Amino acid sequence: MFDRLTSRCRRTGLHVVTTRRLWVISARLADLAQHGAIGGDDEALHWQGWTPEDVGPLPDGPAVAPPSDHTDVVTPLLDLLLFTAVERRTRIAVASVNISRNPEGHHLVGGNVRAGFRNRGYGREALTAACELAHRHFGITTLYAGCEVSNVASRGWLAACGFTTDGQAGALTLPNGREIESLWWWRTDRRARVRCPHLHTTRLPADSGLPRPLSPTGGFPTLGPPSPRTEAQTR
Repeated sequence: MFDRLTSRCRRTGLHVVTTRRLWVISARLADLAQHGAIGGDDEALHWQGWTPEDVGPLPDGPAVAPPSDHTDVVTPLLDLLLFTAVERRTRIAVASVNISRNPEGHHLVGGNVRAGFRNRGYGREALTAACELAHRHFGITTLYAGCEVSNVASRGWLAACGFTTDGQAGALTLPNGREIESLWWWRTDRRARVRCPHLHTTRLPADSGLPRPLSPTGGFPTLGPPSPRTEAQTR
């Protein structure tokens, strides 16, 4: 378990959520290479359906600047929100979370935890913080995530963070061509509200230079997820 969340919206557009062990920091350009490193090991590539070429250039090491560094802050976009979870004690980037809006207007969540930090609660801590910020600060009422039926760890991760599913699986082809059975999950907060003065609601330009998530947990499927049932609520 972790302590109550404390969040700050800086005038530069940087957002920092503090948990018991982490800073969950909105995107800075220098941090984005960490997302590739976090999801670049063989286990993560398998579940996400990426190839090594999708990962991109890797950083020199796992440590990032403290949240007091506001260099090259990426403006929060309703189309694409990127978060880096940093262990406060070591400043190691231990997890990444992305929230992207697909052409149908659904907000899809994806994420990874760095090898060596999995099964220690860091994923739950990071994803819960990002979801709370998405609901209560960026005003996104419902978040969706896709998860392979056989991925027990991800199913537990989503359930622990307040996502629910109707258990109806469907066929999906990952970017690397692997065919899977996938479940849609959702998390709804009826009290969601836009409070961020820095949020841009325009569509993300194709030439923005920001990475588009590739996996079904954060990418752009051809078919939208199902509408959540009215009883689906944030835990």
